[in-house]
Amino acid sequence: MRAYNVNVDVTGRTDLPGELWTATTVYLPDQPCGPMTVLFGFPGGGFGRKYYDVRAIPGYSQAEYHTAAGFVFVACDHLFVGDSSRPDDPLALTCENLAMANHAAVEHVVSRLGAGSLASELSPIDVTKIVGMGQSMGGCLLTIQQANHRTFDGVAFLGWSGIYTNFPAPDGSRITYPLPRRGSDLHPIADQVLGVVAPDEDQFRFCFHWPDEQPELMEADLATYRPFSGVVRGDDRTPWGSATVPPCAITMMTDGAVSAEAAAIDVPVLIASGERDVIPDPWAEPSAYRSSSNISVVVVPRMAHMHNFARTREQLWEHIANFARAAPKAKVT
Repeated sequence: MRAYNVNVDVTGRTDLPGELWTATTVYLPDQPCGPMTVLFGFPGGGFGRKYYDVRAIPGYSQAEYHTAAGFVFVACDHLFVGDSSRPDDPLALTCENLAMANHAAVEHVVSRLGAGSLASELSPIDVTKIVGMGQSMGGCLLTIQQANHRTFDGVAFLGWSGIYTNFPAPDGSRITYPLPRRGSDLHPIADQVLGVVAPDEDQFRFCFHWPDEQPELMEADLATYRPFSGVVRGDDRTPWGSATVPPCAITMMTDGAVSAEAAAIDVPVLIASGERDVIPDPWAEPSAYRSSSNISVVVVPRMAHMHNFARTREQLWEHIANFARAAPKAKVT
């Protein structure tokens, strides 16, 4: 596998002022050849693009798995996440302009792959299909991006509900919070709502990680939610993390936050959930995507919300690969 870091200039592609860029990493097979499908991965809140390329222990890189199967894989940081630029006023970020920036990033990378201009040693790649996947917050933004910009030939929502995303509780109930609706101006209420979605470490452990996960990864991740642990999200012990999260993420965990956009998506949809996840009822999810005639659901055993840490992660990756292979070819961006 070969990897290329590409910063995409998205200045003027949103309604945000100033110079802006999104950080991406493009992963290619060692010998890319023939028509190729490109998979784009967008991470969840508190995570960056390296979530898709965990290297602390062998076998945890989704990018490596997919490139070995003949795909191009592109991992993307949203604005105000990971290595992407941070607008001067984070409270001005909206789901819509985050999705606009992600669409611009996809257009740029696909264009350069086709032109052979990604790196001097690369020849043009015949991109015949592009498929997007979004985990958690990334799934929300992917929903909006696909509905508004029709970026992809198929979309996979990983640990994201098109109906109502919320936390599971050990007693089988669901945990919800009083949160502002999507589109709310957060400036006058920032001190009241930012940080309100703050489960304690035990809740994160229950929701995000299955008990049999590799302790080296799980405990490092959980330590970032523990005061005075000395572990900072995104440092060399948690390279998969992001120290920053767009504030508008709190509006995503409200009932029907993206219902209109989900209903407008007309390409194939994959809904993927862990056995324990933020999706209250995976089998009810297809009802959110009423314009799509091709919807599949997978619930992976022994998997919690952060899928790529689970010992069963390859079951999900194979479902994604099969979904991408089966998605019909359409107009490439």
